[in-house]
Amino acid sequence: MTLPNAPLPAGSSVRAGPVRRFERALGQRVTLSPNLLSSLKLLLALPLSLVLYREDWGGAGRTPLIASLFGAYAMLDYVDGVVARERRLHTTFGRVIDRVAEVPLLFALAWLTVKKIDVIPLLPKLGLDVLLLVLHARGVGGILHNRLRTTTSYLSLVALLLLSQGWAERLVTPDFVVILLWINTGISLTLVLRRLNILSRSRIADALSISNGACGVMAMVFADRGRPDTSLLLLTLGAALDGMDGAAARRWGGSKLGVYMDDFADAISWGLAPGYAIYALNRNAEGSVDGMVVGGLFSFFVITRLTFFTLNKSASDPGYFRGVPSPAGGLVAMSAVALFPDRPLVHGFLVGMACALMVAFDVQHRHLGHALSSRRVRAYAVGFVGVLLLSAALGGFRAGVGLVLVTLLVYGFVPSFVAFGKVLADRRQYKPAVPIGASEDGD
Repeated sequence: MTLPNAPLPAGSSVRAGPVRRFERALGQRVTLSPNLLSSLKLLLALPLSLVLYREDWGGAGRTPLIASLFGAYAMLDYVDGVVARERRLHTTFGRVIDRVAEVPLLFALAWLTVKKIDVIPLLPKLGLDVLLLVLHARGVGGILHNRLRTTTSYLSLVALLLLSQGWAERLVTPDFVVILLWINTGISLTLVLRRLNILSRSRIADALSISNGACGVMAMVFADRGRPDTSLLLLTLGAALDGMDGAAARRWGGSKLGVYMDDFADAISWGLAPGYAIYALNRNAEGSVDGMVVGGLFSFFVITRLTFFTLNKSASDPGYFRGVPSPAGGLVAMSAVALFPDRPLVHGFLVGMACALMVAFDVQHRHLGHALSSRRVRAYAVGFVGVLLLSAALGGFRAGVGLVLVTLLVYGFVPSFVAFGKVLADRRQYKPAVPIGASEDGD
């Protein structure tokens, strides 16, 4: 059944951002039916999948041909979604044909990349996408807003395409694609459980906290295998999940154990995982004892910080942290391990710096999750992600990690410098005047 057109709220264009205004204008000006646009997308997906499968087709023009076909496919998919949303033209056929168009392309890319990555992360991704297609066709769960799933699904498609063609090898590594596939799988699984009424909204925050803890456990596994770069990627994913579980709890509520589950996951991801990575990196070297001591002390600092704030629920401003939050401290320590694997002194220096910032309780640091409610901060965040991806694509993994490390240190030290400046200004303002001809010691 087609939903009737609904007028836009009066004055909403004034409050909407530029992207929202662009989508509204696009949705009203495109006169083609979203079902027709989805059908055209399917017609493009079939030859694109065939060209990808037949590696001997295209010759010298193969790369621009694939890029053009995929670009047109992505554009049609974006436009049909905008038109359906803005003109209230959601139909069962449209939902089904929109998902069907993804299947041949997804399977073709999975077939091409199965030799470069393990099949295990591909199977649940493919299975859940087919299951969501069946649920869409049967109308189970109604129309749910799942932009996060759509975004991660597209990122997975793009990553599989780049990996299969050998493009952007510095940025799109097999480990990066595997992590992205697991993210997509987790979001799709959550959506399936919500559609089947198995997972209540109040449990979404708990599921995200558990996922954060799982990232920490896998980070320790890869650190044990000598892969601190992959461990850092997993902890970065854990930081995103840690932010999302708080947002989910504020929006939909949480369980009684949710706070403790979140702290337990944080202890694994930001305390145990970086500490174990420091130990594992120096395990077979002469400084193995030093690595054990430094890693153990860092884990102790993070866990005691989490315990302190769990047991002392003060009425502080929820928009700020007292001291640098443990995710930032954990990422500083893991970045040091990934960037300087052969320099234990650098590990110790940066770990000490992170610990000092985390216990500076008198210094207020902005809660980034709360700050993202500001449109300006979101724009800055999008710009930073773009610069990060560009630096990683041009300079490789180390350039991206270096940018993250510098950003975290700036985030940690700027509030401390500001607080120190205020203390100096207060002392100059209230310092008693010294009479002329008298020294400050009273002589």
